Amino acid sequence: MKSSKNVVIAAVTAVVLAIAVLLYASPYIAMHSIKKAMDAQDADALAQYVDFPVLRENLKGKMMSTIANRLPQSEDPSNPLGGIGQALGSIVVGAAVDNLVSPAGVMMLMQTGQFGPKVSQSKPAQNDGAASEQAKGNDERSFSLTYQGFSKVRVFRKSQPGSAFIFRRDGLMGWKLVNVDT
Repeated sequence: MKSSKNVVIAAVTAVVLAIAVLLYASPYIAMHSIKKAMDAQDADALAQYVDFPVLRENLKGKMMSTIANRLPQSEDPSNPLGGIGQALGSIVVGAAVDNLVSPAGVMMLMQTGQFGPKVSQSKPAQNDGAASEQAKGNDERSFSLTYQGFSKVRVFRKSQPGSAFIFRRDGLMGWKLVNVDT
């Protein structure tokens, strides 16, 4: 009787431990799938790891905040054009973010750290062979991950630790890109 009780306790402990390991490893599994999608240039596969409405709203908020900080504050009621700059900025930012935050745009963002083609500021490298190009590409797509709570992780490219992608848990095992920190 005592032996079967120990077996049951051991089995339950093993199951709980396996679930805990899977929950902890889930963002790493998601990042592996994202990297495979990036290597295959499969924007549709990458898109399943993006919460597009939330990402759009977060990016719009950041861009509007940046614009508001750069525009002169005009609270003078005698200036009829005071709020037009912010209104136009809101329209332009909204349209730009809506167009850029697409499966292809997010693929570009994840690959280069920016929307649009990557602009190199160094001299063009001489072709030392396919192996060095592949190593460079793999290094630029190597990601590191840090937890910021149970349901939020910060993922950054090892070649650019200053900018990060913020993922939020989607269910127990899924993860979705919801924000970008630069």
